[in-house]
Amino acid sequence: MSAGVLNQEQILEMIKEVPSQIKWAQSTVSTWDQIDASAIDLPLGKTYWKMDASLRARQDGDVSDLILKHGGKEFTLTGDTVLERGQTYLFKLPWTLDLHEHICARATAKSSVGRLDALVRLVADKEKEFETVGMKKTCNIYLQVLPNTFKLIVRPGMVLSQLRFMRGLEHHCTVSREMLDFEEDPALVNKAGIRVQGHPSVGDNESILLHLDLSDDELGFAGFVAKKDTDLPPIDPSKEKEYDPNLYWDSVQKIEGEDSVKIEKKRFYIFRSKERFRLPPHLAVDCRAMSESLGDIRIHYAGFAHPFFGTGREPDNGAPLIFEVRCYESNTILHDNTALAKVFFRRMASPALKPERKDVYSKQELKLSKCFKDWT
Repeated sequence: MSAGVLNQEQILEMIKEVPSQIKWAQSTVSTWDQIDASAIDLPLGKTYWKMDASLRARQDGDVSDLILKHGGKEFTLTGDTVLERGQTYLFKLPWTLDLHEHICARATAKSSVGRLDALVRLVADKEKEFETVGMKKTCNIYLQVLPNTFKLIVRPGMVLSQLRFMRGLEHHCTVSREMLDFEEDPALVNKAGIRVQGHPSVGDNESILLHLDLSDDELGFAGFVAKKDTDLPPIDPSKEKEYDPNLYWDSVQKIEGEDSVKIEKKRFYIFRSKERFRLPPHLAVDCRAMSESLGDIRIHYAGFAHPFFGTGREPDNGAPLIFEVRCYESNTILHDNTALAKVFFRRMASPALKPERKDVYSKQELKLSKCFKDWT
């Protein structure tokens, strides 16, 4: 096996081998149901805590020690539990990782949850950073959840996050901007489906910048903004086309005569990238905020795009990625083509198999979470 992101078969081998690198406390994963082309879903367990503050472990400590130290109040997750806005929750995931010498992992929130303005981050024993598990680590893993704009409905087994495994460190798996030029079928294209090289991030030639696209979508506007109403009904992120988007969102119009928008303080926005992706079986994408704080806005965007993302559509011009933007203490003007995030192309250790379950975002344009009906 070469350096790269592990595919479905390789993840399943990690689960089935003895001793297993991924121990699932409640059942045995034996099908593709929980595994995407380059990551595995992390369903919630039955134990969670309400916390007074965000926390992460230290290199010499376990998460359970921090829960005791900082007085987390324990609850049992049963049925449909409502997570309140502004409250930090910590869920113990029913997994234990026992990674081999050359295997590490990175997590990210599922797209459907990130687009609801919920901060969802993996916390692991003896890991000082969110969302990471280092090589040769044996640890319990937890999920920290902070709903900001909407109340959420959760239950045992619901998936809010996913975990990607890599053989080698991230830089061992990275495909540089120049190397992408040798892809026979371009992975990065414009709206016409024509290859683009992309712009490198300053001081980082391995990443490519993502720029804001404020051109009107087919719906006739540039983005979405969550409504100010704080007493909206809670949302179940596992649903598909369940909720009326007009109840929860407004459209974002450009400033008259300008290619720019004004975003208001303490509100949450959905925009899209100019860059479009058409990923082959041997490439995956890791998306990061260029800087999590750009002036007085915060880009929540951080996530995965799996092999086959943006393919199988007409016209064959790929799919953009979505920006999740929160404005804080002052109104801010954003201009078309502003760089808001960066992406890393990661090679797969072996090409992925096309998943049986459909990717509801692979053919997206400007799109809300899958739990909302189509905008009318």
